[in-house]
Amino acid sequence: MRLTRHADRRRIQRSLPIEVVSTIHAYGTERHAKGALSLTLDGRAIALAAEHDRRLSAELERYRGAYIIVASGDRVVTAARRTRRFRR
Repeated sequence: MRLTRHADRRRIQRSLPIEVVSTIHAYGTERHAKGALSLTLDGRAIALAAEHDRRLSAELERYRGAYIIVASGDRVVTAARRTRRFRR
C-alpha cells in the first residue's frame, strides 16, 4: 500500500491515523467507485480486524465509516470519513 501526497494530506486533515488506513486497506469492505476501488471500515471489517479484541474493536469503532479510494497499482488516492449514508 502506497499513499499519494494527496491521500496523506487528506488523512492528516481528517485525523485518520496511518494504522487505521492500513486496517481499512487490509480488511475494508470493497465497492467499485468510478474506475477505482472504495474500501470502507464497516462493522464486518471491524470484526475481522479486531478478532475478539474488545480494546481494538472499541478503538476502530471511532473510525466506522472511514474509507479510502485505491487506484490501479495499489495506490491510495484519498482517505475520508463518510458523513452520509452510502447510496446504491
